[in-house]
Amino acid sequence: MLQEAEEASVKDAASDETPVGEEGVPEAPKKKAKTKIGNKSKRKKKTKTTSKFPSGEGQDGYETDHQDYCEVCQQGGEIILCDTCPRAYHLVCLDPELEDTPEGKWSCPHCETEGTQEQDDDEHQEFCRVCKDGGELLCCDSCPAAYHTHCLNPPLTDIPDGDWKCPRCSAKPLKGKAQKILTWRWVTVPDTKSAEEASSSTTKKKRPTRTREYFVKWYEKSYWHCDWVSEIQMEVFHPLMIRSYTRKYDMDEPPKLEEPLDEMDTRMKRIRDFSINEQCLEEKYYRYGVKPEWLIAHRIINHRTMRDGTMLYLVKWRDLSYDQATWEEESDSIPGLKHAIEYYQDLRAANNFEGTRKKKGKGKKTKAREIADEELDPRLPRRYTPPPDKPITDLKKKYDKQPDFIEQTGMMLHPYQLEGLNWLRYSWGQGTDTILADEMGLGKTIQTITFLYSLYKEGHCKGPFLVSAPLSTIINWEREFETWAPDFYCITYVGDKDSRAVIREHELSFDESANRGGRAGRMRTNNLKFHVLLTSYELISIDVTCLGSIEWAVLVVDEAHRLKSNQSKFFRILASYNIAYKLLLTGTPLQNNLEELFHLLNFLTPEKFNDLAVFQNEFADISKEEQVKRLHEMLGPHMLRRLKADVLKNMPTKSEFIVRVELSPMQKKYYKYILTRNFEALNPKGGGQQVSLLNIMMDLKKCCNHPYLFPAASQEAAVGPNGTWDLQSLIKASGKLVLLSKMLRTLQ
Repeated sequence: MLQEAEEASVKDAASDETPVGEEGVPEAPKKKAKTKIGNKSKRKKKTKTTSKFPSGEGQDGYETDHQDYCEVCQQGGEIILCDTCPRAYHLVCLDPELEDTPEGKWSCPHCETEGTQEQDDDEHQEFCRVCKDGGELLCCDSCPAAYHTHCLNPPLTDIPDGDWKCPRCSAKPLKGKAQKILTWRWVTVPDTKSAEEASSSTTKKKRPTRTREYFVKWYEKSYWHCDWVSEIQMEVFHPLMIRSYTRKYDMDEPPKLEEPLDEMDTRMKRIRDFSINEQCLEEKYYRYGVKPEWLIAHRIINHRTMRDGTMLYLVKWRDLSYDQATWEEESDSIPGLKHAIEYYQDLRAANNFEGTRKKKGKGKKTKAREIADEELDPRLPRRYTPPPDKPITDLKKKYDKQPDFIEQTGMMLHPYQLEGLNWLRYSWGQGTDTILADEMGLGKTIQTITFLYSLYKEGHCKGPFLVSAPLSTIINWEREFETWAPDFYCITYVGDKDSRAVIREHELSFDESANRGGRAGRMRTNNLKFHVLLTSYELISIDVTCLGSIEWAVLVVDEAHRLKSNQSKFFRILASYNIAYKLLLTGTPLQNNLEELFHLLNFLTPEKFNDLAVFQNEFADISKEEQVKRLHEMLGPHMLRRLKADVLKNMPTKSEFIVRVELSPMQKKYYKYILTRNFEALNPKGGGQQVSLLNIMMDLKKCCNHPYLFPAASQEAAVGPNGTWDLQSLIKASGKLVLLSKMLRTLQ
């Protein structure tokens, strides 16, 4: 028996010994992650009910962990609480007595003399961060958070060895600062169990765990760099952005595209021209809200060389404002980037060749700087050729046929447009400011662009040209300039203050010191970079300091009836600009008002038309044939007006047949909502575009056209499997489309 007891004691001692490794070195025992038993009700209280009589019922004070009676007199009432222990005191029971409650933290006399009690070292939460319940919790070693193992994503089956960090502390840092969230999607979290564990498990199979991923656009990065970011990363690094996004959108299902993929097809052709795999782009970008144009380089607006010799180019993207321009490397495989770089280098080379820009090198050049200068050397052959230094044609000579520089664009002018071009060129040669007053639809925009282009291509004027137009038509002007005048460097000067600052800093001049920092002040104009600047009426007034400091060769004002009053701010500020030649475009020059006509003429030639009273007296009775003839003679050199009936003689006469249709049930419903100003029904839930009803007649017209023009109605629309509106529901929602559908069947 004694021997057996000794053997048993030896075995127990051996089992208690530290394990020994292969080389005889004791192995350190594996440390388990810290766990604790949490209690949901054990969260640290901030308050506890107190009263004057602690044992009484109906206590009405506030809740704390402190005792509800004075430590000295053992009575309740108004007491002061110690910040470092649970004791409480009356002000009068303290020694010395206090008259007022002290500000900030206060310790009682006992804590001052005896010191504070040692607090529990465990500062972890007593509840799970996910489900807010107690129980056995896994504690993070980097923060006070605690979790149930089954609440983690993915869940843990065992307590991990060693130090453990919670998902928030172990989240990978983002590769940049997120600018906005484009969309989101559900992703399935991979199962952490091995195949053997999964097959041997007898428990019921659970549904796969899902989490969200967000498609993020980064600051100072193009849409080519958009990436998917996990939900936990967004919660850790961008909590305000994710909170705002979840409040705005429904987070049960990912949002639908504003524009279906099949409607993008015509615009995807621009991408196809660059031999890019369109299917890859659709799977990675288009289906998640990135438009094809946002991936195409529009132009290069600046460049810089890094210390390692890498050349970076500041790229302005199509259909995006200038403040979203980004720096890209030349080696990046971006559609249109190589072509844009070549054009940029040619433009700089041509500018140097003309002798308008001289480089001033300071000190020794680095190897990278030498490479950059070599690439921009104006002596190298370039495909871009500057305009002739001297005029090569006579403006008095008319074009009998379309000039070659227009033929090269592949476009064709109508005979009356060629006549208008000849008239504008002749007026320029005579120094006569003009009004092109053709009826709407006859192509005043095209005639103006070809006129400016002819001055440039034939060496009469190199610009700069200022075009002021309504904001809604500037996009059309930009598109027509690209089509009819491809050699023009045309800037669209619109947008917020950040976009305009980028334009002023990088687009107005090659000279980097011309406008440092993009300030809206005066600039040096001896080395302008652009040929044409498009802007709105409002920015003519807002940025008058910068734009007014430029000497403009030609001013074009579209819809010039904005100048019908010489008291308007636009009239007065534009009259202060330094302009050599003025061209006004309007489809309604008279409108039975001689005063408005006079103000247009006064803006054109103030030295000739400067007295309104004399002008009105001279044409007091415009109904007389003699006065009409005199007015035509006076306006002849300044104005050209043609009507459609005069120039488009082959056009059939207009015939009109009005068919009245009934509103659909959905249209009637929203028509009633508009009349009763039911904002709750008209505005979609969860935010988004809001209906203001500031112009009820316009909203009623929209409703008569189609109810889906209202955001709330479009959310009710039936949707097909590919995320687009159901065609039959789309037709039935509008009475006009129902009629059109029947007509098309008959015409077919």
